[in-house]
Amino acid sequence: MDDVASGAVKYLSGFSDVTSLLGSFPLTDPVNGGLPWLFSDNNQGVLKVMEGTSAVAAVCSDFGPWDTPLPLSTIRYRRLRIDLWVDAARDAGRNVTESSSITTNRGLAVFAAVHFRLQRTDPDAVFWGDLCTVGCQVLTDVQFGPVPDGDWLQRGTAYYGVSASGWSDAAE
Repeated sequence: MDDVASGAVKYLSGFSDVTSLLGSFPLTDPVNGGLPWLFSDNNQGVLKVMEGTSAVAAVCSDFGPWDTPLPLSTIRYRRLRIDLWVDAARDAGRNVTESSSITTNRGLAVFAAVHFRLQRTDPDAVFWGDLCTVGCQVLTDVQFGPVPDGDWLQRGTAYYGVSASGWSDAAE
């Protein structure tokens, strides 16, 4: 069964306007060849993947509840954390070639695509993997800052409130 993190990864991976803005594994990678850098609960390994790439990675995490369910209700309210890791543009010698504000703007462009797909304006059921969501709203806008010892790497974090009503095996 998917949680909001794994479900969001499956959902977002279906949109080329999001995945085309992310870095990806080399086609020669025997396990992940060509897959975009869209991860579930993988903040620890992202820094190693990102070093010197001039690319962006997205990490989705289940960050606990954001509201209390109503009595006798099946709706659950989970908080989805989105981390966008943005490596500064670099030359062949791995020297940074852009200002930190331009790096932030590249991250904001990725966030705009992610936000367009996640922010909901209707209560229709949308499956994220096998998780049935009936709502998703931004709780905090993205905030970028430098990663300590990240060699100009920046991370932006935003939170969404996801309303989910259960799971289905029909999404397989």
